[in-house]
Amino acid sequence: IAHFTYDQTPRLIYKKEKFMQEKTRILKITGEGKTSTSPDTIIITLTISGENKDYQKAMADADNSVMDLKTRLVRAGFDEKKITTEDFRVRTINKYIKNSGEEKRVFDKYEALHELQIKFEFNTQKLARVVDVIVESVAEPSFNINFTLENTEKLKEEALKDAVKDATNKAKLLSKSAGVVLGEILSIDHSFSEVNVYTPRSFRMAYDGAEMISKTSASMESLNVQDVTVDATVTITWEIK
Repeated sequence: IAHFTYDQTPRLIYKKEKFMQEKTRILKITGEGKTSTSPDTIIITLTISGENKDYQKAMADADNSVMDLKTRLVRAGFDEKKITTEDFRVRTINKYIKNSGEEKRVFDKYEALHELQIKFEFNTQKLARVVDVIVESVAEPSFNINFTLENTEKLKEEALKDAVKDATNKAKLLSKSAGVVLGEILSIDHSFSEVNVYTPRSFRMAYDGAEMISKTSASMESLNVQDVTVDATVTITWEIK
């Protein structure tokens, strides 16, 4: 009888009933797998703000900047459905003033913050156009650029296969060296939290003037972006005879 269970980590665990109930000589090996491929998706995250002593005006300033940016992006040929709001919040900004020799914190203004995400297929020319549009807008946002995959499942599967193969090869080598024989697999333990899909590098930019970012946007077409990499770890327990 085999048991598959999930705990809250979550972790996928396979265990044989025999291993769970009896004392058995075991060999427990951890294998690692890694696979890489070129990114196929670009995600730009922008933070746009509006500030004012009046709550409604602060929100209006931020909304106007967002609408201006969206309008420019749509005119440049971008799908409005790919421009999404990931977060919106309004916070109070205070300042300190001296009163009778003591500092006192008083209200200064409201700051409304929009976090937008622009997602599109990997295309450096298109990326350069996006940066140009950002420069031309009234928003003056800070933003970062990340490179990833639209669907990572196939890459994860390959990494897991490599991890299992690595663990198996190690087990065969160690059992042969120790003069024991590998029996059946008693457990397979794979932590999903150990599968990481990442881009080795992201680009972060602050608005320091149109001239600086215009030069940056011109260089986007020649970007040499590193591959997206997936790491996986699997722990397998064998009975040894």
